[in-house]
Amino acid sequence: MDKAASPTDKPIQVRIFPARLLQPATAEKVLNEIDRVEGVIRMLINGKNLPRKVTCGPGTGADVNHPERKVIHVGGCAFELHIIVGEILVEVEDEKALDCVKDACERALPFAFEFKRGHFIKRRPTLTDYGKYGFRSKTDESINLEDERMLGLTDPHAKKDCDICVIGTEQEK
Repeated sequence: MDKAASPTDKPIQVRIFPARLLQPATAEKVLNEIDRVEGVIRMLINGKNLPRKVTCGPGTGADVNHPERKVIHVGGCAFELHIIVGEILVEVEDEKALDCVKDACERALPFAFEFKRGHFIKRRPTLTDYGKYGFRSKTDESINLEDERMLGLTDPHAKKDCDICVIGTEQEK
């Protein structure tokens, strides 16, 4: 029986863990395949850091020209990869979108991957979020975010702001 999603239904989160670290071209391909799926709310990529400078040893401060640090294009948005992609976290609206995401991964990844359902991206603001974004007013306890999808996508301990690419939002009129 097919039922329409109600506003009280919680989004479904899935972790896609490839058997290998992804090259920039493969990461771009799989992210674009997932982005084409109807019902994807947000995506987050994790992986090993690609530093810009040598942080310790005799070459401290020297530039690192890593060949995997490339600009990729996902859904019309270009951004530089600061990591070697090791996992992709995706939040979708319903089961139908979940199946489509799995099909997209099967098309784009030429090797095995783990597709695990669970809770990976936070859904409610924490104390750190209140400290970072502040309150709207004394009577309203919601945080001051332009887009609620941003919640949980940044590192509160990062020394500089993270790159976030917002794709497919519509302007309110």
